[in-house]
Amino acid sequence: MTSLLHLPITGVFHTFEAIDVEQVVDLSIELLELSRQYVKDEIDQCRRTYVRLVWLQDIYRSKCDARQCTVVAQAYLLHLVGSTIFANKSVTHINGILGCIS
Repeated sequence: MTSLLHLPITGVFHTFEAIDVEQVVDLSIELLELSRQYVKDEIDQCRRTYVRLVWLQDIYRSKCDARQCTVVAQAYLLHLVGSTIFANKSVTHINGILGCIS
């Protein structure tokens, strides 16, 4: 950050708190306008408070086809942040991305 933007970084930037499965489900329903069961199925498949990048891509495409522009933008931004900044490059999961990155 200092090298790119010439902003001094001092102290702890942010401390993240773990979120539970129900919080992830609630945030997914609110932000991405999805059904509770659809979100729970994804989280159960990932076995944690994770979602897969391909899952976000599918949401992006389906919401784009339905012309739900706000949800499309939110899904795109979640995917962008998850795939560039917070993703573990050795796997295709985003840990807690829906909960302000925990």
